[in-house]
Amino acid sequence: MISLVQNIVCWFRRPVDMNVNIASIDNEDFAAQYQALSDEAITQLASEGGLRPEADIALKAEMRRRSIGESKVRALRVTQEKTKLQMMVGHNPYDYRGSGLRLRGDKSFDEADKSRGITTVTRWVVFCYMPIIPIGSYRIKRSVKDEKHPEIVAKVPLQWDQVLSGWMTTALIVLAFVCSLLTFSWWNISHNR
Repeated sequence: MISLVQNIVCWFRRPVDMNVNIASIDNEDFAAQYQALSDEAITQLASEGGLRPEADIALKAEMRRRSIGESKVRALRVTQEKTKLQMMVGHNPYDYRGSGLRLRGDKSFDEADKSRGITTVTRWVVFCYMPIIPIGSYRIKRSVKDEKHPEIVAKVPLQWDQVLSGWMTTALIVLAFVCSLLTFSWWNISHNR
């Protein structure tokens, strides 16, 4: 079904210079093509947009004929964006011995989010369990079944309190390591005299 929609979309978006006589393609041709499609395919075409003017006019006419409103198109766009965000952020594939991509932090914006179990986290590039580079902040809903792959609800502006907290954690770990190294060096020098 998706490949049929993709083929049709390619046809409707074909550039003018591809030996296609635009004058021979009219609204009736597009209308006939659209009548053969399902409601889902029509909604998909409308959500993608970018059609030729002739195709767009025929699509809008077909949508009116079928009573497919703009709210269905918007709902599909929201679902597609959420799915895309889930695929991009919901799975952090690079995680090897404390290094890779990780979601860190855990705060709720308000009581409504808290009651629904939605928290805000920041996605980090992590090295040796230390957060190094913040990539973005997201509202997530953790699942009891699958703690490693939370449901991404939405992208939010970067949460600077979580960024500063992450960098402070990294600074404390580095400081502790440097102090340990200096203490060991001092002890080693003082006992080898």
